[in-house]
Amino acid sequence: MAGANLTTLSNILKEYYQGPVVEQLNKEVLLLGRLESKSEDLVGKRAYVPLSATRTGGIGARAENATLPAAGNLSYDKAVYDLKYLYGKVSVTGPSMAKTKSEAGAFLQVVKSELDGLRMDLRKDLARQVYGDGTGVIAGVASVAAASAGSQVITLDTSSTGGNVAGDGKDAINKGQLYVGMVIDVKDGSNATVSNGSALSITAVDASTPSITVTVGTALATSSTGSWVIVRSGVAQYSSTESPSTSNPGTYALSDEIDGLQRIVSTSVALGGITPTGSYSWWAAQSVTPEGTANASGTRPLAFDDIQKALNKVRTAGGMPSAIVTTLGVQREIYNLFQTQAVYTENISSPDYSAGFRTLMYAGLPIIADIEAPYGKMHILDESTLKVYSDQDFHFLDADGQTMRQSGDKDAFEAVMVRYMNMGATRRNNQCVISNIAVDSALDLGY
Repeated sequence: MAGANLTTLSNILKEYYQGPVVEQLNKEVLLLGRLESKSEDLVGKRAYVPLSATRTGGIGARAENATLPAAGNLSYDKAVYDLKYLYGKVSVTGPSMAKTKSEAGAFLQVVKSELDGLRMDLRKDLARQVYGDGTGVIAGVASVAAASAGSQVITLDTSSTGGNVAGDGKDAINKGQLYVGMVIDVKDGSNATVSNGSALSITAVDASTPSITVTVGTALATSSTGSWVIVRSGVAQYSSTESPSTSNPGTYALSDEIDGLQRIVSTSVALGGITPTGSYSWWAAQSVTPEGTANASGTRPLAFDDIQKALNKVRTAGGMPSAIVTTLGVQREIYNLFQTQAVYTENISSPDYSAGFRTLMYAGLPIIADIEAPYGKMHILDESTLKVYSDQDFHFLDADGQTMRQSGDKDAFEAVMVRYMNMGATRRNNQCVISNIAVDSALDLGY
């Protein structure tokens, strides 16, 4: 009887493993699991969303037998969302396969271990993108030390002005968005990679000192770093006004990564090809800044009145809020508010939110704390108009019928997982963000 080979094992892998990958990935990305997928809106590689932009002017009260109002009309526009292409790849060498080829189960454990790791990393990176601003930026760079013994220490920005999560490098490290073994690019303010800044492997991270740092094994130039940022290696960034072409993902793409919550719920950033200024101000999201006194870092304590103001703005715009999404640190601030100002009851009628979370309620809305949510912010969401555009969930690249295939001319075999997707909205003015929320008073640790 012939022994196990790549073809037979590939068939087992497809049937045995693909289901858990799809199921676990969405369940573990909290916000993504709550949003509605709209695959039917895809046209080629884009989703086109028709929008009613203004109301008609042909309305008015008149006296008896007076001239009727002049006929008016609605005006329309469209938002265009381009799919982004997300990939993950694992490789198994020929020798490792040869040592276990007599036992299909042993081989499956080798590959399963690699695929489990890939699944977890895809989940983590997708969660970061879901809450991101579409630029691909993970953290800003504050300074670069002189190279020493073939390595260089990069001090991360911890101010409130740069980076993907308010520029907080400590937050990026503690959330696992920057980690040992990760490969990064360092880019300047023009989206170009700095000298020697491509494909840098992180050899150490340190979030325990006032200077939050990552160490890489390549010497960088130590010139001005005020606009430098860190992105995952290979992720291209684009101008927000670029039109579709064969060399970039398309209309108003900021990077190869998906347009996350911080881009969608924005008062000024273009989304779907529409910039929310002037006659397009109806495309801007709502925003609230806490009214409390700012501390030394510029953040402000949260009050119930700030949350109510945000809810009122959403309701006035015609929205129906369905959830409040925030960080673990802001959730702690809300617990403190409840403890000092009100009696609260835990929501036990429907306690499970995607991954079994239990949560407080405010005005009938769940207050959901997610590890990956952006630092110092609270989002009041009408989830009915937030969309996930995708042709299908993460799946193996197996159009040729093979889950595992030989890697070029090497004695190794690889599996690739892929998802074509993006996030967007059919309305923005029914969403609101509360920004600059202080956590732990002046410390602003975010936990």
